Parts: sequence; structure tokens; C-alpha cells
Amino acid sequence: MPIATPHDIEQQLGQAFPALYHQLQGDRMLDWGTFCHGWVTSVYPTLRARPPLLLYAREFELIAPADIVGHAEQFTDEDSHVRLRERLQLLPFGSTGAGDYYCFWQDPSAPGEPRVVLLWHDDDRVDLLATNLQDFIFRMMVDAVADLDDCLLEEGDIADNLQRWLRSHRPYLRAAQVQALEELYADPAIHAGGVGEDVATALIRRVIGFEGIDTHFSYVPA
Repeated sequence: MPIATPHDIEQQLGQAFPALYHQLQGDRMLDWGTFCHGWVTSVYPTLRARPPLLLYAREFELIAPADIVGHAEQFTDEDSHVRLRERLQLLPFGSTGAGDYYCFWQDPSAPGEPRVVLLWHDDDRVDLLATNLQDFIFRMMVDAVADLDDCLLEEGDIADNLQRWLRSHRPYLRAAQVQALEELYADPAIHAGGVGEDVATALIRRVIGFEGIDTHFSYVPA
């Protein structure tokens, strides 16, 4: 039987999700539908009215809760190309679609909520992206409008998609983050291809910056 709920996954793997992830599950925000040929035309239209978690984020695909254990088992498989070094625990919840994993990481030096990191499958590298899931959501919602080349936001009206996205994610963000996104999404540069990487990076660092952001560490066993 598939391990389908966050509580089941926690018991199976001995790791904990942040409270916000449980809230998202309870709010039915963790379902992108079944990936299939023609997903954009057959499934995506059913998600537009209330976009689920990070639907429009660049290089992000949500891992369905029922599939998380299967992905996480690669981290302890001796024959896996993403096997983790001893005592390093990562809990995957998303991917880039190219083999890299977005994970929760309980930083031993920072008790509290798990941080969010990106594990690269083809490099001995884990990037530190955000201090918590809330800040990661904000980061990805800013990064989404840095460059709209080949972007799902262009499926339909961009402004309408952004407003629906912000509306569905508003309960999971701080007021200051919502205000920053409202101002960003009103930038006319979005409709000319994006606000640019420099603008997005500056906003991310101003609102959720912390010591160590975008640094990285090794995960490959010695």
C-alpha cells in the first residue's frame, strides 16, 4: 500500500515535515494531478482557478506525497548516484524534472524548522536556498518572473495567472512577502519577458536573506 500522507511518510522514514507542509496537505495544495502526455492541455486547465503549491515555479515539479518514500530511498541505496553520506538526512518534496531534488534539511546548527535545499544529482553539491518552507515559497514565486521563456505562466493570461497564484498562496506567506509579490507582479517588465535575474535575486536577498544563503555543502559519502 502506498505511503500517502505526511504522517505516514514521517513514520516510515523517521524524519519530520514542517508544520506548513502538513497545512498544505490539509488544504489540498499538494496535488498537481497525474503527469501524462498532454498534461498542459488536459490537467493544467483544471488547476488554474486555484493553483496548487508552486505550480508556476521555474524548474520545479512537486513530488506527490505517495511518491516521496520511493524517491527518498535512493538516498540510502548503496548503488544510487545520490546516496547520502552518513548522518545526513534529506527529505525530498520536489524536483527540477532533471534528476535534482528539493529537500527539507534539519540543520544540526539551526534547531527549529527544517531548511530547504537543492541536491544536484550530477554534482557533489547541496545548495542552501531558504531557512524554511515559507521563505522557499516566496523565493520561488519571485524567481518565476525573472525569465518567462518557455514558462507555464504564458499558458493563458500572465497577469491573471499571477493573481490567481498569489491568491491561492497568500495564506502561506507573511504580509511583507505578499506585499513584495504584489509590487513585483505589477512590474510591466514581466510582460516583456521577465524582470531579470538581478532584480529577482536582489528582492529575494532583501526579503528572506540570511547568513549562508546560496552556499553549498557536500553530500557524497567519503
